[in-house]
Amino acid sequence: MKRKYRITRAADFKRVRQSGKLYAHSLVSVIVAPGESEATRFGIIVGKAVGNAVVRNQVKRRIRAITDQYIQQINQKVDILLIAKSSASKAGFQELFQAISYGLDNAKLLD
Repeated sequence: MKRKYRITRAADFKRVRQSGKLYAHSLVSVIVAPGESEATRFGIIVGKAVGNAVVRNQVKRRIRAITDQYIQQINQKVDILLIAKSSASKAGFQELFQAISYGLDNAKLLD
């Protein structure tokens, strides 16, 4: 994922968490807030509850691959925060894909 599509600053993560709308799933929580940049941006949070460093990085890579597919479909200027839950470590790629699709669809970001 290119840098212009990522949330990188801690202040932006905090702003999205505080002012965004939450769409929960058992694997991934999706928080959507109005964006301040010219493009849709994604932020990924995978905490220690998910597993050790190897497992957390594996989950992050899967989520990044899924978000790459959605970047061009979302035409709104929003910031999207994806927070992996502990059950995400046991989920397969397809299950994570469905969980993220569920959150983005409920947020009415997909056509």
